[in-house]
Amino acid sequence: MRNPFRARPKSFLDAARREWQFDVFVWLLRNSGGYPKFLDTTLVLPNEDHFPDRGMSGHAGVAALFRHVRDHAGMADWPCTVEPQPREPRTTPPPSDRIPVFTYESDTLEPKLLVATFAHELARYLVETFEEPAPGGASLHEPATELSAVFMGFGVFMANSAIVHASYQLNEGEFVHALAMFCLLRKLDPEAVAPHLNPHLRKYLRLAARDLMQHEKGFQRLRSVFAVIPIDEADRTLPTR
Repeated sequence: MRNPFRARPKSFLDAARREWQFDVFVWLLRNSGGYPKFLDTTLVLPNEDHFPDRGMSGHAGVAALFRHVRDHAGMADWPCTVEPQPREPRTTPPPSDRIPVFTYESDTLEPKLLVATFAHELARYLVETFEEPAPGGASLHEPATELSAVFMGFGVFMANSAIVHASYQLNEGEFVHALAMFCLLRKLDPEAVAPHLNPHLRKYLRLAARDLMQHEKGFQRLRSVFAVIPIDEADRTLPTR
């Protein structure tokens, strides 16, 4: 007999947004190595194990931080660099053959925010290599790019910075939901991740994980995804430690 006092957890996101996040994860898995390769993805945390160069400052410190983010994203061999944002706007476009340059504001050197910014831009760099359009079409390409940064292992930073980065199209709850999805798919305990989140987001993570545990079919779908590109190309497009 069904226990009337044991209610099913309330949905954290509405069905449409939840299913879209599952679709984006399928898209990312299919274009960056598949589920077996995803299991090597590192959940990047704001600690000395992942960012050991805390004593550095100025541009040297930012450049070292960028290299760590790029390495954790599995993109160490991708041609790109980081520079301070110029004080004056460019009057001519950069050469077409110039390697991608990511910029930062010299007045804003908060490491955790910089990690989120670099992760977001590297996610953009990654998805630009996909021939397959993002789920939902052009109008949802940018939110899918933001979700890609979570998929690459930077969900803690994206969720923590959402309140500051007003330009994000995803909100805090959507980032935390994607982080919970990452943890469950990666076979990590969300409770172990919670201490690294801003205090008000920790409850969100518990609620999102509890809700997602009711959607095993969605995770079965993710675990069945294999790459649609040759493995030698996939080796350079999936974040690994």
